[in-house]
Amino acid sequence: MYIDTISVSNECQEILSAPSDANFILKEQDVQAINDLRTRIPFPSIHLKNLRILDRNRNIIYDLGYDDIDSDYFSRIVEEIDTSSPHDSLQYIHTYRSSDKIIIGRKIYSSSQLNEHIGYILIYLDETFFSNKLFSNVAFGEESNIMLVRNDGYIISSQDRSLLGKLLDNALFKQIRSNQSSLAKTVYTEYKNEQVVLISAYNEAFDNYLITYFPYHYITDETTKINQKLILLAFVLITLCICLTLIVYTSIMQPIRQMVEKCNNISYDRLNTAINDPSPDELGFLSRTIDQMLYRIHISNMKQAQNEEQKRSLELSILQYQINTHFLFNTLNSLRVVAQMNSVPILEQGISSLSFLLQQTLVKKQEIIPLSQEIENLNHYFTVQSIRYAGMFDVKYHLENDTLACEIPRFALQPLAENAIIHGTANAAIPIIISVESHFSDNKTLEIILRDNGCGFDQDEVKQTDKKCGSGIGVDNVNQRIKLHYGASYGLKLESHPGEGTVCYLTLPRILYKEEN
Repeated sequence: MYIDTISVSNECQEILSAPSDANFILKEQDVQAINDLRTRIPFPSIHLKNLRILDRNRNIIYDLGYDDIDSDYFSRIVEEIDTSSPHDSLQYIHTYRSSDKIIIGRKIYSSSQLNEHIGYILIYLDETFFSNKLFSNVAFGEESNIMLVRNDGYIISSQDRSLLGKLLDNALFKQIRSNQSSLAKTVYTEYKNEQVVLISAYNEAFDNYLITYFPYHYITDETTKINQKLILLAFVLITLCICLTLIVYTSIMQPIRQMVEKCNNISYDRLNTAINDPSPDELGFLSRTIDQMLYRIHISNMKQAQNEEQKRSLELSILQYQINTHFLFNTLNSLRVVAQMNSVPILEQGISSLSFLLQQTLVKKQEIIPLSQEIENLNHYFTVQSIRYAGMFDVKYHLENDTLACEIPRFALQPLAENAIIHGTANAAIPIIISVESHFSDNKTLEIILRDNGCGFDQDEVKQTDKKCGSGIGVDNVNQRIKLHYGASYGLKLESHPGEGTVCYLTLPRILYKEEN
């Protein structure tokens, strides 16, 4: 980044693009501009030993002057930069100040004419900069090494300082040069009469290799130590497991045997017998749980015996209820005959309809009936109510024949009719008309509409309807029963306004009634 920034800077490009000769002297403002640019680049100055900028004719036009080498050595370095191009050149040098350096150099090209060579740039870096960056906190033993090697085999940085600037072993380097990938390659080879593990990775940008090698026994020795420790650990763990197994077996199995023996001694008629283990451990908790279970079973048996006795008592009560029901029907039938003999037809019809309704309520227990039967129940209800509300209402039917065979919950319409009579006639000056309609709203839905032209009521009072009805079933009960039977998408909807009457909409699924066996 340091070289890139300076090479493409406007200051450097302008200086190198201008004509120059051997006597060229950089202006003071140009020197200051490069100095300012250099100081703005984030780089630890302690590692920077020199910076040189050359023109295309290899004339030095900028030099920090901190460190230098002789002219012949410098010419060879520049030649190396030409040879290495387009790669950056990395070269090891040893200056007169007795410090190891690495020179990074490259050609500078014009930013306007990309193929035009206008100069060179070289930076002198302390070799320890590479060592600290690449080799710090890495160690594979005394006989290992990590080094940075050029493509020609010269070592430019190494943990072993004695190898700096020397050629790497030729046989070893041949194996390394076969890896031209940035991915690390690992091989097992012989080096200095010893089996070593060799790891290398190629850096294409600088055309060099990062290499490390260490003795093979470094791995095997550590593996042997680890295996020995694992064997020892396994032995200790097995011994501990055996001891713990014996302890657990003694502390658990013995109390379990005692618990089993006590449970075997508990018979059906001795369920109130307890194990009585007060220990605070899990087995004690289990024993107390068994005691509670036995106690609950004992109580349950007692309750079952009581229920059986109550059942026998209820069966006697049901038998007596049936006798009383027959007595009620016989009495109503006798009254009907008396009304017939005395020529009171409205009383005869009322008693007959009441007897029918009571039979439907007290005797028949079918929850689901066909619509035709529900209409019949509704007719009898209107007959009974006509005695009390004589001349105050009239009933009209508009029923599609196909709908009469569909099923409906029993007494779904009677609470709606009762609501219409009670509320519709409350303040009516003339008889109201109650109409009952049935049709299919679509192929899957049965819709029943009961409407009246009575006085109506406020919608907010709908929740109070059950309290005002005399049936004891209530409008809300009808809605809940439909939803329980058929789901939330079905039910009852009321629309009413004071002085405009009331409309009740029942929606049910289109299901044909099937008589239960």
